[in-house]
Amino acid sequence: MTTLQTLRLQLEPITVQHAGEAWPHIDDARMWNFFPKLRPQSFEDLRLTYARWEDPYHAKSELRENWACRDHVSGKLVGTMQATTFPAQAISYIAYGIFAAYQRQGYAREAAEAVIHHLGKNLHSRRIFAEMDVENEPSFRLVESLGFKRVKTRHTVDTERGIDADEYLYELLI
Repeated sequence: MTTLQTLRLQLEPITVQHAGEAWPHIDDARMWNFFPKLRPQSFEDLRLTYARWEDPYHAKSELRENWACRDHVSGKLVGTMQATTFPAQAISYIAYGIFAAYQRQGYAREAAEAVIHHLGKNLHSRRIFAEMDVENEPSFRLVESLGFKRVKTRHTVDTERGIDADEYLYELLI
């Protein structure tokens, strides 16, 4: 997996070793306003998730990349980025979670721009999607500012992951 660099951030492939540093932020209830049932219940849950994420090919016909976003100056983790790519279709989905203490400082934009560039240049994705809760205004304003267009509003029910929400689907053609 590729390490990505921006002006302020290094996006490092997530490993089990990131769990200890990330846990206090991940355990913050403010990170789970829209999908509280996805919140890891313990440090061990997070560690196991990160261990699974170390293998970008853990899902068939998909490449899943997960990064820890580290500020160059402070050396602290500020959030995470994810991309799931379906190479045969040249499409990718992105997701981001900037830790509550670092939100509204431009980190999500900076990291998303780096990931979008990576997906187009290195993985040849031509369509990138982002999904978010319809009430997550900062998230949909971010993707709109990056050029994404809203293509669908849908009701999502995923009993396995505890999701029952209205979501926007956005698409970026690159």
